[in-house]
Amino acid sequence: MRGIFTPITYIRRQVFTEIAKIAWDGRDSREVDDIPYKVISGEVPHYRGSIFHERAIVAAMARLGLGLDRKLNGDNGRLSKAVDEAVVTHSIIKEPLVNVIPFACAACESSKHFVTDNCRKCIAHPCMIVCPVNAITLGKDRAIIDKEKCIDCGKCTKACQYHAIMKLERPCKVACGVDAIESDELGRAKINYDKCVSCGMCVVNCPFAAITDKSDIFQLVLAIKQGEEVHAIIAPSFVGQFGPFATPGK
Repeated sequence: MRGIFTPITYIRRQVFTEIAKIAWDGRDSREVDDIPYKVISGEVPHYRGSIFHERAIVAAMARLGLGLDRKLNGDNGRLSKAVDEAVVTHSIIKEPLVNVIPFACAACESSKHFVTDNCRKCIAHPCMIVCPVNAITLGKDRAIIDKEKCIDCGKCTKACQYHAIMKLERPCKVACGVDAIESDELGRAKINYDKCVSCGMCVVNCPFAAITDKSDIFQLVLAIKQGEEVHAIIAPSFVGQFGPFATPGK
């Protein structure tokens, strides 16, 4: 979803803005508890079935935005109880940097082939012929794939001339270049940290805001406000975007 301004981008910016304001304005750090209510206001849910679910997800994003460790669902308390851990200007963010918010994950199937409305129930039905495990039958309106038999080989997809069979894959898993996305006991995304390189591709490609990374924006703003010397290292992808005064060697 790179290059597309989505509600996820907007929510992330709101969370970071509120965190930065608390640090910069010298407010009581316990005001972090208000972030979910400022970002998700009103009484009607905007994106999920419950506004309380939405606020719980924003609270989890705020916790990671403060550079704190993600807590298990049952252990999630008020942010203010742990915010003192974040009020350390010289702290180093602890791994893991990229985290899954379990209750935000939609438990997408890792891989699934399914028949769309494009199916014409043709006489040739090549999808049935090429299937090596006989997982496809003709239903009343279209072909039907038996999930229990299907081995996701993709032969039916290639054989259908109407492009009626599609492969649905978990976006974060497809985006991960090191195959670090797995599933927990409830089918939700889980990161194998023995493989993860914290590239952030899963964060960018999850359409449910279920994967997010830690930030030290709170500590950075505090350090700047206290007059400490802050050094910024420009990433290679930004070279040349800010003129000759922000390029290596200048």
